[in-house]
Amino acid sequence: MEWTRLPRKLSILALSLGVTAGMIPGAAFAASSLQTPSTSNHLASLNPSNQTFISPQINTKSSSNVRVIVQLSGQPAAVGKYAAKQGISALAKTATEAAVKSQQADVLDQAEAKGIDLTVNYKYDTILNGFEVTVPADKIPELAKISGVTSIYPNSTWYALPDQTVTETTYRNDNAPLKQIHADWAEAQGFNGAGLKVGVIDTGVDYKHPDIAPAYKGGYDSFYQDNDPYEEVPLTPEEDEYGVGYAGTYHGTHVSGTIIGQYAAQGDVAQKGVAPRAELYVYKVLGRNLEKPSTSSGSSAQVIDGIEHAVKDGMDVINLSLGSDSEKDVNSPDSIAINNAVLSGVTAVIANGNNGEAGYFSLGSPAASQLAISVGSVTSPIDAYSGEFKAEIENSVTSVTYDTYFPFNMMAYELANDDFTNIIGTKPVRVVYADLGAEEDYPDEDISGSIVLVSRGDLGFVDKIANAKAHHARAIVIFNGNAKKVDGKSEAILDESYTERSGFIGVNLGNGYDNIPTFDIEGSKGRKLARAIKANKDKPTYFTFGSEYNHEMTTGDTMSSFSSWGPNVDGNLSIKPDIVAPGDGVLSTWPAYGGDYSKAYSRISGTSMATPHVAGLSLLIKQAHPEYTPFDIRAVLANTADPILYDNAPEDLYIQGPGRANVENAILTPALLEAVEPITILDKNYVAQSVTNYNPSTGFGVLTPGSKSSKTLQLKNLSSSDVAYTASIKWNYGDGKVTAALDKTTVTASAHGTSGFNLNVAVAPDANSKQAYQGNVILTAEGQPTLHLPFTVHVNDKAEQPDWGTGIQEAVISQPIVYSNASAVLNYKLKAKDINYYEVNLVGLDDVKKGSFQVSTTGSPDKFFAPGSYSTVIGATYHPYDLNGDPIVDANGNPAVANITDGVYKLEILGITAEDNTKTPIKIDLNNDTYYSTYTSFRYITVSSGGSGGGGGGGGGTVVTPSTPVVPSTVKSLVEAGAQQVTVTPVTSSKNGVTTVTVSDSDLKTALAKAAASKTAVVISVGTITDKAAELSLTADQVKLLAGIQAGSSVIVSISGSAVSLPVSLLAASPAGQSLKLVIKQEPDAASKLTANTAGSKVIGTPVSFEASWSTATSSTYLNVPNNVFIKRSFTVPGAIQNNTAGVLFEDNGLVTPVGSVFTPQTDGTTIVTVSRPGFSVYAAVSKPAAAFTDIASSKSADAIKTLADKLIIQGTSATTFSPQSNLTRAEFTALLTRALGLRTDANATFSDVKSSDWYAKDVAAASKAGLILGVGKGKFAPTQKVTRQELAVILDRALKLTGTELKAANPSFTTYTDSAKVAPYAKDSLQTLSQAGVIGSDAGNSFNPTAPATRETAAAALFTLLSKIGLI
Repeated sequence: MEWTRLPRKLSILALSLGVTAGMIPGAAFAASSLQTPSTSNHLASLNPSNQTFISPQINTKSSSNVRVIVQLSGQPAAVGKYAAKQGISALAKTATEAAVKSQQADVLDQAEAKGIDLTVNYKYDTILNGFEVTVPADKIPELAKISGVTSIYPNSTWYALPDQTVTETTYRNDNAPLKQIHADWAEAQGFNGAGLKVGVIDTGVDYKHPDIAPAYKGGYDSFYQDNDPYEEVPLTPEEDEYGVGYAGTYHGTHVSGTIIGQYAAQGDVAQKGVAPRAELYVYKVLGRNLEKPSTSSGSSAQVIDGIEHAVKDGMDVINLSLGSDSEKDVNSPDSIAINNAVLSGVTAVIANGNNGEAGYFSLGSPAASQLAISVGSVTSPIDAYSGEFKAEIENSVTSVTYDTYFPFNMMAYELANDDFTNIIGTKPVRVVYADLGAEEDYPDEDISGSIVLVSRGDLGFVDKIANAKAHHARAIVIFNGNAKKVDGKSEAILDESYTERSGFIGVNLGNGYDNIPTFDIEGSKGRKLARAIKANKDKPTYFTFGSEYNHEMTTGDTMSSFSSWGPNVDGNLSIKPDIVAPGDGVLSTWPAYGGDYSKAYSRISGTSMATPHVAGLSLLIKQAHPEYTPFDIRAVLANTADPILYDNAPEDLYIQGPGRANVENAILTPALLEAVEPITILDKNYVAQSVTNYNPSTGFGVLTPGSKSSKTLQLKNLSSSDVAYTASIKWNYGDGKVTAALDKTTVTASAHGTSGFNLNVAVAPDANSKQAYQGNVILTAEGQPTLHLPFTVHVNDKAEQPDWGTGIQEAVISQPIVYSNASAVLNYKLKAKDINYYEVNLVGLDDVKKGSFQVSTTGSPDKFFAPGSYSTVIGATYHPYDLNGDPIVDANGNPAVANITDGVYKLEILGITAEDNTKTPIKIDLNNDTYYSTYTSFRYITVSSGGSGGGGGGGGGTVVTPSTPVVPSTVKSLVEAGAQQVTVTPVTSSKNGVTTVTVSDSDLKTALAKAAASKTAVVISVGTITDKAAELSLTADQVKLLAGIQAGSSVIVSISGSAVSLPVSLLAASPAGQSLKLVIKQEPDAASKLTANTAGSKVIGTPVSFEASWSTATSSTYLNVPNNVFIKRSFTVPGAIQNNTAGVLFEDNGLVTPVGSVFTPQTDGTTIVTVSRPGFSVYAAVSKPAAAFTDIASSKSADAIKTLADKLIIQGTSATTFSPQSNLTRAEFTALLTRALGLRTDANATFSDVKSSDWYAKDVAAASKAGLILGVGKGKFAPTQKVTRQELAVILDRALKLTGTELKAANPSFTTYTDSAKVAPYAKDSLQTLSQAGVIGSDAGNSFNPTAPATRETAAAALFTLLSKIGLI
């Protein structure tokens, strides 16, 4: 097959909203105008093949005239220039168009010289460099030989549906997409998503929207690390602290409405979703990019975190309308996360991308996931209006134009307001000519009620419409044309000699609340009219519209030009997308941020909009067939899809996949058809796992002439009756040189059984390696939906991958896990012929470049690397970059060397054509430089045996081995598992008994430059000091730097045997301009107060206080710690104290209580005491005589009771009795748990039956604020009521969630209790979680006895187990 080389721009690595083609009300339906805004100059390989691509859909043996689109090699004028909110191309500058025109003229001159009889119908210079021509089909091969011609495709035709009923007269929503995918049929059958959960992983959601609020149930904000995934509110420059303004976010709200729209709004428009009764959960992973405050983005780490939260929350389906075009890796970190979500039973639906203009291999990640459902976009039927108006110039002695009447096509109009006769009227309306429609082109006078006439050019259509609306125009007429510069100012080209853009513009923006009636007229007639108006500028002009507006509906089901193409980069050239759905001009909910929702709806376009349609369909299928797996859902969608045609021939399978989804057939089919494909994927630990991919399509990869291959297929019967199908093969494209056959012509499967058969292909010795071979396996059965499975075959003399068009491709690391004592080899291929410099970089999951493993140069700007295979050693060290992306050098000026810390990383191979490659490394600007790239990923693990296992590769200079700082034991106890450590050397000074600790900006930035994508512990360590107090001071700018590192990271301050870990999430909430003060102080005078109420207790060592505050020159405020942020601190006490023999007391606002603690004896005879709780305060290690309860010997919870008592957490009913079989009241258990967790609040309890003087009042208040208790209703808590066993489970589960800990299943075989039916609905999930984790168990036999009062021994055992598992004791 000949792979088309199309000029392309790939988005930068940062995940963005790049899978929305149009982002503002009235986004273009015109496929050719919809292309993803590009934020970089990442060009694909522009090395054309030796042979121009001729579409196989053209019969070049026919002498009949055909209309074809001829594309040329030069870039179109509008590459990379798109209106940020419109989603259609902004118009190019004249100088760029001149280059396009020059090439076009040259090609046409050559065609004329060759005697090729062709007629140019349209010329394209904005989003395509080429033209549409009429030419004899048998002359096309000769046309293709002309230098500069890269591809020739047939033109497509749009047809109006005859007698099409206008649905808007009946529905307040756009019903066309729902009918198109047969969701209306599903609704009529009662399938609406009820009882299922869908997770939207996106920018958040406006959950106050009336068409969303009833369905919204919760979620998480992975971007800001909180529980409120709300969309970000727009800011004016005056409101914005960065002074640039911010458009806010909206994408997730639009996506959510497509899935679960409630049709509840009372205005003119309401949104009906595909699965309106499903429960909506939203996970915000994209938000404001503070490095570029006017933009939104997100990192791989945030996306993965969102996926993990969604899976943990039990989603049935997740929707990811996001991605990165530049990452083409089936084992990218986010693809790995998706694969593992699918294997856990979650159906993952992902946008295929909006890079379709780039042609083949234009999909990105995570759409490349082999187990997910990737979704492309098709058009839907839309309203198209046309007519004519009359133009007159009052008292003009010359005619305006040769035609008095001007034909028009409607370009845009207001949503829910299509009564054009009433809006515009049938009487003459005054016309104002406003040149290009810019603000400065309007007259100073009031033009309210007038019709504005403007030329196309310079501004996007949405801006022209907005300006006309702002001037209160009744309508706007836009004629086709362009702009030119005159004395530095843009103005419309009206010259009679200008003959370009003479026809209609051909764009239909559809309806939107920001629109006014907008009419598209032919360029040649519009320019003539404009010239006449200008020539008679003192005479008024009038347009008169009639009462007739011709209405028709387009057919829909044509591929959207922005929809990214396959194949996948899995080595088999597998088919992607997996399905297509409506994504062009989709109407859905729009955020109003708590304001007026009457017009909170908008149309936008992209595979982002197609994806939620399929997510909704997946819910409907799951509701109809609860037993279906994610593989089953994908297969029935694909098997029963309606194929897309292009000019009455099958569309390319790498564009349409199996076709457009049809949920009616997907639900009705009793069986499904799959290819059984053993594949190897990586699990979340990067360990290779062999799994079976039950694929609804299959690719044979690249076969050599004369070879054969076979694929195993299976018919899976999902019904309770036997099934039988007739099997056949139907070729989409082929020439007979590749044959395909099935080993069965009838395939049967028994009820709930499977039946295997084989698809065999044979390649003739003389098969054409330039031919596309695509076909379908077809299964038919009378009375049942037909099943089809598409397949592809590629032929090449060498069994190697075709050119992906990315310049660098096929990055494969020899082992996915790299250990510190053994290196790995990264292999990759350079395909572009103009690379003279490339580098292999280490990139974190936060998508920040950490440094390089290798930089390579040819040494001369005019010398290039030969295309071929290359490799780089990946070892334990690399050359780090600083925060500005510049290489860090050592004292001798050589590149510094840093050790990789444990975690997951991406490897980026980045190549350029450097103007000067004699000095390395070269800093590449991803926003402005042209570059090639490819990616893969790996996991790094440090092993105790040490050793680097090989060099970092390349870069030059002497290797400088960094010294490993000595980490105090108090710090080790605070470092989270899996977190890397970076150390900042502080500066100290002593005055008035206080040691002041500071760090320099340069040292902090250098340390942070070493931070990786995984969690990082930034350690600021001071050794032994003589002062009893130390104060760390961080400036406001330093706080901001620390707050910006990887989410989940911490700042650990260690001073003279005591340390505290501050989560960076606390720093993110710093008041503007305020510094952070952290004080660690010995408090010997607090000892007596802490032990006053605990008989026989004594303090071990010296109490220590930890306090933090925000500070200015004149004031300070305490750092507020939320209840769900547990701050770890540690301090050193003398003696080897065993963990179960002592506890910790702390004092806060006069109240002394115990708190969970861990004692870790050290080899030097001391013990590190670690306490984790929300807040600061004063702490002391305390011992007391061992518990001597005489009534627990026979209790199965004896060990737990004794340990909790010795750690001061629980008390007996007397000095010698515990009363294990007695019951606990709600107040007693609440106080017990609250104190163990160290929860405090200044608020009072709000329950009417809890007095402020009650001994448990503060504990109840703290538990209530933390969400551990909710009361029993009617404002009461019932403190003296016995806590039941199911209440115990619920409260403990809430405590578990509060700490943010996920417990591993200690009892994975647990299923249920015999009396589970008696468990209250509110307690079922909590009981299941804690039972599987081994925290709680049965009461008698296999019965739980949920409503029985919990005994003291049961509560003690459960509390002990929970605190132990989460590391608090």
